[in-house]
Amino acid sequence: MSYLLEVLGRGLVGRLSDALRDRLDRRVASSREALIVRVEQDPCCVDALMDLAFCHLQAGQVSRARDLFLRVIELEPANLVARLAAACSLEQLGLLNEAVDQLIVAADLEPADAAIQYALAYCRERQGRPDDAVVHYGQAIRICPELRSARERLAAIHLVHGRLDDAIEQYQEILIEAPDDMDVHLTLANLLVRNGDCLEAIAEYERALVIEPDNWQARNDLVDTLEQAGLLNEAVEQLRRMTEQQPEFPDSHVRLGDLYVKMGRDESALRAYLQAVEIHPNFLEANVKIGTQFLRAGKYADAASWFSRAIEINDRLLTAYAGLSVAQHEAGREAEALSSLDLAASIEPNSTLLYSEMARLQLKSAVQREAEKYLELTGPGSDVAAPPSDLADDLIEVQIERHREFVRERPNHPDAHYRLGLLLRQRGLLDEAIEHFFHAVRINPTYTKALVKLGLALHEAGRTDEAIHALQRALDLHPNYVDLHYRLGVLFADRLQFELAVEHFERAVAGNPSNLEWRENLALALENLGLIDRARAMYHRISEAAPDSPQAERARAAAGRHE
Repeated sequence: MSYLLEVLGRGLVGRLSDALRDRLDRRVASSREALIVRVEQDPCCVDALMDLAFCHLQAGQVSRARDLFLRVIELEPANLVARLAAACSLEQLGLLNEAVDQLIVAADLEPADAAIQYALAYCRERQGRPDDAVVHYGQAIRICPELRSARERLAAIHLVHGRLDDAIEQYQEILIEAPDDMDVHLTLANLLVRNGDCLEAIAEYERALVIEPDNWQARNDLVDTLEQAGLLNEAVEQLRRMTEQQPEFPDSHVRLGDLYVKMGRDESALRAYLQAVEIHPNFLEANVKIGTQFLRAGKYADAASWFSRAIEINDRLLTAYAGLSVAQHEAGREAEALSSLDLAASIEPNSTLLYSEMARLQLKSAVQREAEKYLELTGPGSDVAAPPSDLADDLIEVQIERHREFVRERPNHPDAHYRLGLLLRQRGLLDEAIEHFFHAVRINPTYTKALVKLGLALHEAGRTDEAIHALQRALDLHPNYVDLHYRLGVLFADRLQFELAVEHFERAVAGNPSNLEWRENLALALENLGLIDRARAMYHRISEAAPDSPQAERARAAAGRHE
């Protein structure tokens, strides 16, 4: 379900100005004070009015900027930049209808401008007029077929209205421009499963899995021979030249990093791994090795952050294998479905192990900060008697107990059940883990990661039919959930209205114990839409267990450094 719900959030922009940035790139050479004098001397000087308006806009004085842009429009009704800038100012002030009026005129002035058509479509969508939005998104695509954001929003609208064939067509077109984008392949595969095209879906899942760098086998015989002979310097030099000649291959940089690790050159290894991630951010092996390098350096908070990213990458692979298994099951290819399920089960421990390590490192980071504070305080005349002791010999057991206590205090917190399930699974407590995964999806039926983990845990427990059912639920798409997530995504795009809606709802549920976790479920819905960074969200949530403890407070402080 997650990739289908992500369809609803793709292509959204935070501000109208984000869609029209290239049209509003104006450099102002004069100071604001000088421009104010010029406008006072000549109130009809369009250039001075425009420069001053942009100065106000850059300074956050949106109302003043809006007034000046509107004055320019009175003087020059055909001034396209003034129209677009006025629309952005009006939208930022919450005056969406007035912004649309300006965009309509702008579109008449420049009918072949794809960005204007997209901006108008986007505003129509936010007004709750999807049919008009479809028309303008379509015009934007006809002008600029490679405009991905317009295709993404078209697909979102088609999905909401049950037009799966049309949504599929948009993602097939996106693949023409982005054939190596794993997310697009997975999204298309999920849409095809939902549409009953299981054989085509299987092909898309397989293409997605081939794209991952962890499946690449680019080995160089000379480097292998030098390494086996113990000539590490020569091997490094050969591989370094290869990366200079062909810098676009991330696996070569990882291999170079591995050689540096063997030589004890940890800083060089870290640079090589970071280069691999810069080329391919979703390279699982590189993310894990970066976390490992920070762990070796004693930088526990940094290590935990990178392990969190690796968890999300691994979970995406899990979703791909789970989806492939479901598609094969629906196509009647049971043996292959079970084989794919076994493959998913074989890589699932990566997530639980990484999460357990991240949980351990969160506490380790707190201990480290406590020790640093001790060293700062233990000067001449200090009354600190002794350094702090470690929290426990087994930090994972500490985290399990804290998660259990957190769940007892907040039983309607779906992510807390999910995270406790991960820790229990890592410790081999499979039945208890299944119980908490069940709790997570009962509370939030759209919690895809929990459904996938539940399915794999049930498979491991020998409950194959239940496992397949859980994975089918992960790929299912209830119309009510689609409509709810779509409306939430569009509302989230209008940050002002979103904040007002959150404040209103918070007042409405105040004092109602059954709604204590509404913020958590809201956050999970935004994650489903891809509008919240999942890795960072998980990294922050772990400190919620025993939130009043000094260790958790220090863990939150450590997490804050990464924002």
